[in-house]
Amino acid sequence: MAAAAAETQPKLKVGDRVSHVDYGSGSVTFAGNFMSRVEFDDGSTRSIIPDERWFRHATNAANDNHAAATSSRTEAREAEKPPAEEPLNFVDPTEWNGKPVPTRQWYAVDLIPLRQVTIVNGDGGVGKSLLTLQIAAAGAMGVDTLEMSPAAGHTLYVGAEDEAEEFWRRLIDIAEAHGKSLGDLSGFRLLPLADRDALLSLPDKSGKMMPTPLMEGIFDFAAEWQPRLIVFDTAADLFGGDEIKRGQVRQFIGMLRQVAIALDCAVVLLAHPSVQGMQSGTGSSGSTAWNNSVRSRLYLTRPDPKGADDQDQRVLKTMKANYGTTGGEIKIRWKDGAFVLDRGGAVSPAANMIKRNAEKAFIDILRTFVRTGQNLGASRGTNYAPSRMVEHPSAEGFTKKSLADAMQRLLEKGTIKLVWDGPASKKRQRLIVTEDDYSVRRSGEE
Repeated sequence: MAAAAAETQPKLKVGDRVSHVDYGSGSVTFAGNFMSRVEFDDGSTRSIIPDERWFRHATNAANDNHAAATSSRTEAREAEKPPAEEPLNFVDPTEWNGKPVPTRQWYAVDLIPLRQVTIVNGDGGVGKSLLTLQIAAAGAMGVDTLEMSPAAGHTLYVGAEDEAEEFWRRLIDIAEAHGKSLGDLSGFRLLPLADRDALLSLPDKSGKMMPTPLMEGIFDFAAEWQPRLIVFDTAADLFGGDEIKRGQVRQFIGMLRQVAIALDCAVVLLAHPSVQGMQSGTGSSGSTAWNNSVRSRLYLTRPDPKGADDQDQRVLKTMKANYGTTGGEIKIRWKDGAFVLDRGGAVSPAANMIKRNAEKAFIDILRTFVRTGQNLGASRGTNYAPSRMVEHPSAEGFTKKSLADAMQRLLEKGTIKLVWDGPASKKRQRLIVTEDDYSVRRSGEE
């Protein structure tokens, strides 16, 4: 087992020389807790997990001679001492002066950074698995998707919720939506885990999160496959700790980040939002450590989760972006088994009927308010029309958002309009139905 072998091996440090059964000798360029990056003498660079296939050896003959000359008693005393701490790598920024600034690297610009962990939250059934599968497949096929340009290269998808046949069906639809076939997915690898224990990390007796053999096996394969993106679906199935304990959450994310750095790839972790996260619209899940431990977090949701409007619509929101701007949105739509950009084009007949009903209700309620001398406006405030209308008995079945959308469409079509009353110093707006503007009719008749 890799974990057992790792316990008997001294911890690696950058610059250490190692030998590997398959790859020969090399130097450590990155030293993680359970995975390290090695530049081998044959010119290849690989990530390795300490196991029976490699051993560490001294960096020079002097060290070997010194070790051989050490007495058994001294060795025993040394063995009793705790291992020396890895030297701290203090950086002098003046050494960067005059050098070109490294360009930040992305898997998908402004959404998924390389060498970091990105969380994608999404309500159950909204399609977060399909979306990330589509992004991973696009990267493997070297094509753009949803106006993203994923970094072309190998991708790895670890799915704990669906069987292989379900991914088969989804990948066919995704490939065809991009004018491709399954034959174009040679750079994609899938690990379905629906039929087995999918936990990647469990706490030991002290509460410290430790990798499971499954996790080590996945990362061992990833070290060989060299993916540009690894997707883990979902946290609820893969994380074996207590999500309320911030330390365990941060350790788990830290393990994933180590791999992202060692493999120079992006890691995406899917997660369900908490009830509070759904109610607040933030999409956050469990402990705040999930959000705080990552540099990017996205939220896939419906534009109006409580409404009945057009159930094929989705919106991907940027909830956290340490390297970019938060608050961005990408409007997408489910179509024939894949997501496409929602450009405001034709929608289903059912959705059109819903919109027409909302517009008719808006006009009828507006006339009722006007007739009873109650002024409504289009600007947010005490007389904001959608807020007042949604409380009216005739608005039953409509949401504030559906009425607001109906108001905007009616204003753009000219069916309703704003008129202004009062002195110039204190004008007040009110909404009316355009054909009910009797003042215009009278002036026209004259």
